[in-house]
This record gives sequence, C-alpha cells and structure tokens, in this order.
Amino acid sequence: MRKSLPVLRQASGLEASATAKPPIVTARRSIVPKPSNLSTRPWGNRVSDGFIVMGSRAQTKVDGGVLSRKSIKPAVKTMITAPNTQRNSKSNHLFTMKKLKPRPADLSKRKQQDNKASVSKNILSVVSNEESAPEEENISGGTIIARRKSDRRNSFTCSIMSRSKLLKEGSKVKSEEILPNIDDDRNHLEVCDYVDDIYQYYWVMEGQSPLLKNYMGIQKEITPQMRGILINWLVEVHLKFDLMQETLFLTATLLDRYLSLESIKKNEMQLVGLTALLLASKYEDFWHPRVTDLVSISAESYTRDQMLQMEKTMLKKLKFRLNEPTPYVFMLRFLKAAQSNHMKFEHLAFYLIELCLVEYEALSYKPSMLCASAIYVARCTLQMEPPWTPLLSKHARYEESHIRSCAKMVLKFHRAAKTTMLKVSHEKYAKLDYCRVANIKPLDRLPM
Repeated sequence: MRKSLPVLRQASGLEASATAKPPIVTARRSIVPKPSNLSTRPWGNRVSDGFIVMGSRAQTKVDGGVLSRKSIKPAVKTMITAPNTQRNSKSNHLFTMKKLKPRPADLSKRKQQDNKASVSKNILSVVSNEESAPEEENISGGTIIARRKSDRRNSFTCSIMSRSKLLKEGSKVKSEEILPNIDDDRNHLEVCDYVDDIYQYYWVMEGQSPLLKNYMGIQKEITPQMRGILINWLVEVHLKFDLMQETLFLTATLLDRYLSLESIKKNEMQLVGLTALLLASKYEDFWHPRVTDLVSISAESYTRDQMLQMEKTMLKKLKFRLNEPTPYVFMLRFLKAAQSNHMKFEHLAFYLIELCLVEYEALSYKPSMLCASAIYVARCTLQMEPPWTPLLSKHARYEESHIRSCAKMVLKFHRAAKTTMLKVSHEKYAKLDYCRVANIKPLDRLPM
C-alpha cells in the first residue's frame, strides 16, 4: 500500500496540472492561446491550421503593448493549411515550449482536428481590421474569420460605371440594329474615327453663327439683286479656273460674312468677290489662281496691290476664321445618309443647293437646313420612296415636318431656274457631265 502512494500523488499532480488554466503564449504580432477542450462555444470548434490555434473568447487575453504595435492598415493574412507532418511538428514544438504533457484525450482530440483540417486545404483565414477594432477595445475573443476563397469584390463606384457602360453598349447595339452605319471603315480617307467629332464641330459652329438674313441693312450702296449678280458671275469664274466644288461654297460664305461686318461701296463689290474666291481657293483647293489672273479677269478694274490689301483687310475682319460650316460639308454627309448610288440624284441635290447661293432669301435658313431641304426635294422629284428616311433624320437632325417650309422655297427656286436672269448654274448642270439634271421637270408642289 505504501508503494502505491507516490503513484497516486503523481497522477493527482498530473490531473491538477491538466485542470489548471492553460497559459497564453504572447508573440510580437500574434496571440497564440493554448487550445482547451472544456469550452463548448462555437469559437472552440474552429479548425486549427497549425499556425494559429483557435481559442474561446474567454481564454483570449490581449496585451496592451501588443495592440499598440499593430498596424492601423487592414491586415489580411492568407495561410494555407500545412501538411499533417508540419502541423504535428509545430504543435509539438509549442507544447515543448510549455513543458506540458498532453493527456491521451487531448491527443485523440488533436488527431480528429488534424483530420478535419487536412480536408479544408482551400480555407483562408482573413483578419479584418474593421472587425478587430471593437474586439480589441473589449479585449474579447479572436478576430479570425474563415471563409472560402473568392474573387475580389468590386467597389460601389466600379459597379455603377460598369452598369452604365453596359447600358450604353446595349442602347448602341439597339440603335445599330435599327439604323445601319454609313461610314466605310476600310477607307482610311473617310477618317471614320474622327468624322463624328468633325461634324459635331460643324454643328456647334453653325449654332453659334447668327443668320445673315438682314445684313443688307448696314449696306448703303448695294442691294440683294447686286449680290445675286456678283455670285452668279463668281460661279462662272469658278468654272473658268476649274476649281473644286467646296471652293465655290466657301467663297459665297466668306463674301456674306464680310458684307455683314463691313459696309462697302458699289465699285468695290467685284474686288471683294474676287478676294473671297482667292481666300477660299487657298484654303480648300489644290492650287489657287494667281493674283494677276484675277486682276485680268476683272478687266483690269483693280490693281494687284489693291487685291492684296483687300485680302489683308478681309482676313483681319474675319479674324482669320476660314473654316466655316458651308452647305457643301453638310451635303456630303447627308448624301451618304441617303444611301443612294444614283449619280443623277447627287447632281440634282447639288444643283438645287447651288440655286440657293444666288438668292438672298436663302440666308434665312441655316446651311444644314438648306441641304436637308434640297435632298428632300430631289428625292421627291425623282420619286424616291420614302422621301425622308429615319437614317436621314438621324444624321440631318431634322424631321420631315421641320424642313417643309424650306423645301417649298427650294422648289420655288427650281421652278424659276429656267426663266431667271441668273442662268449660269442652270447652264452648268444642263451639261452631260452633270447628267443634265437641269433639264428635269420640277414638281408642281410637294407631296402631302
């Protein structure tokens, strides 16, 4: 009996040491409490990965010095569960440091936990600073949250931007399904990447430019009829020098702009018109007529120095702004939107818009409105159905009801082209090069 007493004392000492509160190992940046099998809370059932040992909220004690050394930035620790051999070696190392001999029940419990941990190799341990802040104040429980690996969540701003982008793409696809694209991406000369920006500039410039329908009020010696005679003569000069079509329309635009800003004498009208043609050809054409040729075509009415001086005066008055939206630039775009390869239709549209150049009444409408009306009248004259398409409405930015009034004026000019005194444009488009569109009989009235 006496020999068994030391054995009983040793066993009771072992039980006392086992039932004692397990000490806590405090590291520099992590808190590693010893696991306990006595807790029944959910935090005690967490699976250990060999590096971080989960403990109950009541067992976790945080040192104030450790908290002060923690980084303010949110810390995310991703740890993949190690093999069983590494976990056993590291856990044995921890228990060796404590100089504690685990009970058999602890060893069996640890084996069960190791088996469960080996299944969850893809489980991540994420430590959130936002969730750890209130727990550090209360000094309660661990702050480790286990969840499956997932993609990074987008921010609220990114989700809004992606949603708006999807909506924009959806509306664009819907509009493209209804209306075809009029630009040829294979033709680099059409600058399809910039054509929308270019025409947006023209629309803005046209909106900022006031209508010149009343500029004759500042002129004392010239009249609208004299203006028409001058432009009719400039069309003939333009044909003689074989200049480009856009040069003619820019000439008329620069002439009207200058006359709306400066009052001139009657004997200066021809000089101003020739100077406007010189500036337009320098800006638009491949070459420009010589000053001496322009002086000679005016029957030596002016000198070379007078024309050069007028060129300087006009540039200063126009503030060197020569890139004005003319009917020609809008006509090119609208003809593409009409999607007609009929050369007779194109020549007829240009014929109608050229008839408007000599008429002072046409200045009551914007260049884009004149072009849209000319295309509408040309389609009606050639009996093209429908006379106004949704694609034309998109690019011309006018509905059929908007252009009816201007179209009636264009039709009036068309009906009077054969009987008027200003017949240069009529004779020009009566040639075979222009499909003789001037000989086409005009409509009696627009269709209802």
